[in-house]
Amino acid sequence: MTDSLHQVIINASDHCIYQALTQNRGIQGWWTDCCEMTQLEGDLCRFWFDNQQTCFTMKANKLLSDQRVFWLCLEGPNEWVDTQLWWEITNLGNGQCRLDFKHMNWKKDDGLFPLCNSTWGYLMQSLKEYCETKDAKPWFHNLQHSA
Repeated sequence: MTDSLHQVIINASDHCIYQALTQNRGIQGWWTDCCEMTQLEGDLCRFWFDNQQTCFTMKANKLLSDQRVFWLCLEGPNEWVDTQLWWEITNLGNGQCRLDFKHMNWKKDDGLFPLCNSTWGYLMQSLKEYCETKDAKPWFHNLQHSA
């Protein structure tokens, strides 16, 4: 099994980071503009990509307020199914937190893994920027906005 590991220091509260990982508005601020989030362990979260042609379904296995988010991928590209996504928020004081992220249990380290690993690095920076500025700039755009 192969894991993707990332760490970022964010100048924001643990609560702000947790909200960015668990709320529709939060996910839409840094990851994808089309999602359905849950606040209950055992319930499902859905994320759409590629103009809503691709849907990832995650089970919220663990939601520990302002500390930890743990999902299991149930549906999506075959290489993602049964992988686990884990975020750990550590409050460092003085308005800073460390966010550790793992995307675990990839069956192989080729195929989609290298691209996804690189993308997670960009996404962690996108999450950092969103938490620090509240300026929503989702990495993936699915929704058509009229002028």
